[in-house]
Amino acid sequence: MLPPVIATVGGGGTRLYPLTLGQPKPLVEICDTAIIAVLFRVLARQGCRRFILGSKGSENTLALSNYFKAGEGFFKRLGLNDHRSFGYQPQYDDRGSADSLRFCMNYYDIMDDVLVISGDNLIDIDLQRFIDFHRDQNPVLTVALKELPPGDNISQYGAADLDEDGRIRGFVEKPKAGCEPSRMINTAFYIFSPEIREILLQMGDKARDIGGDLIPYLTEHGYPVYGYPLKGYWVDIGTPERLLQAAMNVIGGEVKHFTFHHQYRDRQWIHPSTLAKIDGCLSSGDIVLKGNVVIGRNCRIEPGTVIENSHIGHTSLIGGDVEIKDSMVMSFCDIGRGTSICKGIVGRHSSIGTQSTLSGQIDGGRIPVVGEDVVLHRDSTVGPGTRVAPLRYSHRILATGKFLELGSDDKNIYFAQR
Repeated sequence: MLPPVIATVGGGGTRLYPLTLGQPKPLVEICDTAIIAVLFRVLARQGCRRFILGSKGSENTLALSNYFKAGEGFFKRLGLNDHRSFGYQPQYDDRGSADSLRFCMNYYDIMDDVLVISGDNLIDIDLQRFIDFHRDQNPVLTVALKELPPGDNISQYGAADLDEDGRIRGFVEKPKAGCEPSRMINTAFYIFSPEIREILLQMGDKARDIGGDLIPYLTEHGYPVYGYPLKGYWVDIGTPERLLQAAMNVIGGEVKHFTFHHQYRDRQWIHPSTLAKIDGCLSSGDIVLKGNVVIGRNCRIEPGTVIENSHIGHTSLIGGDVEIKDSMVMSFCDIGRGTSICKGIVGRHSSIGTQSTLSGQIDGGRIPVVGEDVVLHRDSTVGPGTRVAPLRYSHRILATGKFLELGSDDKNIYFAQR
């Protein structure tokens, strides 16, 4: 059995507003599955059987507990019987990811190597190679590093300062372009050796954040910390744009541990309950699917609709003459007739009025995001970077100081990132 997994899931998820106004960030769905469940599936299919969620606050803890419970359903769906019950961080107001790690290791008496992951990443990793590398090097900590491609903005990441042997001397947080020590960035995917318990005890209140406090302490005090170059897929789902990109990568087959069932054609999957409703229109050409398409169960799609490189969540209603391209429509949505959605996200249980337009920028620009339980009037236009949430969330959104109000109507607030 592989090491136990501790997932640090205490963040507020404001960068993903409005999708995180009614749920914690790890439970935001990507292709009808919570982000953290996708990550856990990658690990469980490779042998991990013990998962502990280091969640903070009632909103995170209760929602995650309601989603996973003791984990029986999660493992059953994967056909796994040799598992332990999911563990949760008790009601403890931790001061950050390192403090949560310390508390959970002590509470659950973990005396072995431990995998520590962030609950909002999507990663495709060969776990056994990662663990073998760690045990061969025998450091206190091994960090999975991902080489950022040339041209990608490195200023939002921690870039590793490595010596010639791959030992990490430290991280330069949010370096300016051209000033980074390397293009290898911290993925927040770690394996710690058991001695980290004693080190965390020595640090006391100084151990708050893993990246901000613990790793600098280890490197400054001469503890061995190594970087493992990650060859597989990785994305930090911190913004709506990255969430949409991750969904497009998933349906495009770039994440090998994420699989779909009920294949209809090459790179197209339709649940049988939906296919039974639309098969005639597909055969006659009244409904057109292009590129990579995934459609969930119990959907109704009217004639004249074109869906291209998109995911449609389960139990959704798509009116006639609708065009959905490079987008993610989550479950229980109602998309009105004549609507066009291009490079956008529509959250769960939202209604888009007839003849509306949602349009994002190309080449990695800002996208429109409709939150959960939104009702858009007919003929609405939601442009690049505009986010929409129910009016009742106005104060909560603006109180963060991170967003600008663009306007409102009788049902919604329209806002954008500063």
